[in-house]
Amino acid sequence: MLETYYASKEILTRIRQKSSDLRRIVQTALERNRKKLILQQKQMKDTAKKDKYKVYGELINTYGYNLEEGCKSFQALNYYTNEEITIPLDATMTPQENAKKYFERYNKLKRTAQALEEQIADTESEILHLESIQAALDIARQENDLSQIKEELTEYGYIKKHASNNKRKMQSKSKPLHYISSDGYHIYVGKNNYQNEELTFKFATGNDWWFHAKKMAGSHVIVKSNNEELPDRTFEEAGRLAGYYSSGRTAPKVEIDYIQKKHVKKPNGSKPGFVVYYTNYSLIIEPDISGIQLVEE
Repeated sequence: MLETYYASKEILTRIRQKSSDLRRIVQTALERNRKKLILQQKQMKDTAKKDKYKVYGELINTYGYNLEEGCKSFQALNYYTNEEITIPLDATMTPQENAKKYFERYNKLKRTAQALEEQIADTESEILHLESIQAALDIARQENDLSQIKEELTEYGYIKKHASNNKRKMQSKSKPLHYISSDGYHIYVGKNNYQNEELTFKFATGNDWWFHAKKMAGSHVIVKSNNEELPDRTFEEAGRLAGYYSSGRTAPKVEIDYIQKKHVKKPNGSKPGFVVYYTNYSLIIEPDISGIQLVEE
């Protein structure tokens, strides 16, 4: 028993060492994207004043016809809020020119906000993708697990492609983890995004059950239902596996979403492992998988 323990520990230590370069690549990309997101959110906040400029332009056009030449400001009733506001004016411009200036500011900030909305969505998607790869590195157990992660990092441009990459070494393909619930149901856990994708959209059938930690990076967990109603204990054990194989592993409690596979969809063009679903159930579990039988394959 001691030999098995130390052998397993040595394997995990070796995998940790071999994954260090991949971890560094992922961490660097995460830090860069998180800084980018903070900057984009700040820029988006700065565009919030656009509506004020639109109101200024409208009120100048509505009430500015009798302004004296050289006015630096004037007060008007904001008919959106029913409050008196003071509108700054450029004394060297006519009321119409001031209105035009405010409408130009509004339109420029509106275009900026629309562009930033797309950029923020892209950056948030990139962060989620990188966090999912980081979670996969945490549960990698074998060298072929790392090979699949490296392949994904290369596909998405985090690692440069080399000609030698086209000649892949012959090696056993990494497989999902396989557990059996206390009630005898087979449960499969994806160890990376490629495995998650394959489990959910190629392996699972419509009435199988799909589990995932809510709003955090983690494995797709599939329970083969055999078109039967699952016992509560199997739901709970599948939830524990989804919590354990997620970035919430060290938390005392994790919320798990679960739903039948037929309700899980993949948006066109989305990254591997990314899904959407709407009518899920939820459960709160402790991410403890002791007592759940792992099938060694």
